[in-house]
Amino acid sequence: MDARPEGPRPGSLVGRGAELDDLDGLLSDVADGAGATVLIEGEAGVGKTSLVGTLRQGAAILGLDFRLVRAAQADGRPVGLLTDALIDPSAAHGPVESELVDLTAALTDGHAQPQAIARAAELAAALVRRQSDKRPWVLVLEDLHHGDTGSLEALVRLAREGAVPGGFLVMTMRPVPHRTELATTVAAWTRAGARYVELRPLAPRAVVDVAERLVGSPVGPALRGALATTGGNPRFASDVVRTARAHGALEERDGVVDVVGTQWLDSLDEVVRGRLEYLGVEVLALLEQASVLGTSFVVLDLAAMSGASVPDCWRTLRHALAAGVVRARGDRLVFGHDLCRGALYHGLDAQQRRVLHARAAWALDRAGAPSHVVSDHLARAR
Repeated sequence: MDARPEGPRPGSLVGRGAELDDLDGLLSDVADGAGATVLIEGEAGVGKTSLVGTLRQGAAILGLDFRLVRAAQADGRPVGLLTDALIDPSAAHGPVESELVDLTAALTDGHAQPQAIARAAELAAALVRRQSDKRPWVLVLEDLHHGDTGSLEALVRLAREGAVPGGFLVMTMRPVPHRTELATTVAAWTRAGARYVELRPLAPRAVVDVAERLVGSPVGPALRGALATTGGNPRFASDVVRTARAHGALEERDGVVDVVGTQWLDSLDEVVRGRLEYLGVEVLALLEQASVLGTSFVVLDLAAMSGASVPDCWRTLRHALAAGVVRARGDRLVFGHDLCRGALYHGLDAQQRRVLHARAAWALDRAGAPSHVVSDHLARAR
C-alpha cells in the first residue's frame, strides 16, 4: 500500500474540470453507501496520476478510507497487486487474510498452480467486498496494464457481481501494452456498468497554464513555441520547463519567463526518448524511420522506405496509435507530439539519417511526390 503523498496541491490540476466534477459526484454517492467503478485510460504522461491525487483529496474531505497501489510495485507477484492493497502487514490477520498471505507466499516461491491462483483471486475478491461492509472506501489500482494475472482474475470475479456497495474502485491504465487478461477485465467491468473516463491531451491554453504554474510567471513566445510541440501532454510540458531550468535556459524579463538558447534541447530529446521506451524496440525503430518523412506520413511510403510490408507496418504502428504517439488522419498518420518526432529524429546518428533520407527520396519519388520534396531528401542524404 502506498502511503506517499500523491498528485498536485489543491487547485493545481489544469484542464480537467469536467472529469473532476464527475469523480466528485461519484465520491459523494459512495460516501452515502452506493458503489462506483471508474476506468481511467490515457496515454503516458497525460495526467492519470494527478487526477488520482485530486481524488485522494476529495476522499479525505468526505472521511473516506483511501488506498492506492501501483501494479509495478507488486513486481508481477501472483495476486500481488490486490494483496498489497488489501493486507496490512502490521495488523492482525483473520482467517481469510491469513490464507491469502500464505497462498501469495507459496505462489511467489514459484508454485503457480492455476487452482491456487484461482483460490487467491477468490479470497481477494471477498476481501474487497468485506472491506466495504466496514465503511465506505476508495481503492485505486494504478497502471493496471502491468497488473498480475491473479489480480486481474479477481477483478473479473468482482465485476460479475457488479459495483461494490460503499466501495469506489478506480483503475487507471495506458492503452498499451495490450494484454488479453486486461482486455477481459475491462470488458467485464464495462458490462457491469463502470464509468469510462478517457483523459485526452490538454488544450493549448491549458498546456501554457501548466508551464506558468511551474515557473510562477507568464511565459514568453519562445517557451510557448516549445510547449506547442508537446501535443497537449502535461508531462512533456513539465519536461520542457524542467529541462530548460536545469540548463539555466530560463530567463525572466519584465515579469515574463522565456527560454533562451538551444543547448538544452539535446537533453530534452534524451528525456523524451526515455519516455517512449515503453513502446518497445520494434515500434521505436519504425517510428525513427517515420520521423525522417516528417510530422506526417503515408504508411505506403513508410513501408517502401523501410522494406517492410504494409500489413507488417500497420501491425507495428497500431501500438503507437493506441499510445497516442501517432494519430490517424485520413490516409496518413501524424505524430501526436512534434516533440516526440523531433526526439526520435535527433536520436539517429548522422549516417543513419543520410541513409534514411536517401531511402525516403526513392520511396517518395516512386509514389509520385513533388520533385522539390524528393530533392530536399536527396540534399539531406549527402
